[in-house]
Amino acid sequence: MTHWIAVISRAHARIAAQSGFLQVCHGKAAPLRRTSAGDEVFIYCPREKMRGGVQLKRVEYRCTFNDDRVYQVEQAPGFTPFRKDVTFDTGFAGRPIHDVPGLELTANLNWGMLARRGFFEISAHDAGLLRASLEDAA
Repeated sequence: MTHWIAVISRAHARIAAQSGFLQVCHGKAAPLRRTSAGDEVFIYCPREKMRGGVQLKRVEYRCTFNDDRVYQVEQAPGFTPFRKDVTFDTGFAGRPIHDVPGLELTANLNWGMLARRGFFEISAHDAGLLRASLEDAA
């Protein structure tokens, strides 16, 4: 199993959680094609809305990929993003990422540059800490 962080606004993350899909990096296929069924994803929400709103810096959700199928949908005329089906874990509560002690990810002062990629792999160590921390907060 591989562990990932998807950087998504809270508003978009809520839509994904209600709909059971994950769409990353403005609908690009390549990041999703790197994933496999059963991979774990933590959704990090830097802000409430895509280009603004309240600054959050929270890990809000955890989900796993259902299968390996990447597909396109017409979300709006001329915009057909790629998605992948996921199952969201309903037993998790959001938490500020800096409130999770011991993360290798945030120990690097420049980790925000990594987050700008929008979707990236994290260590099993960090995934375990996030999972435990978010279960504790639920």
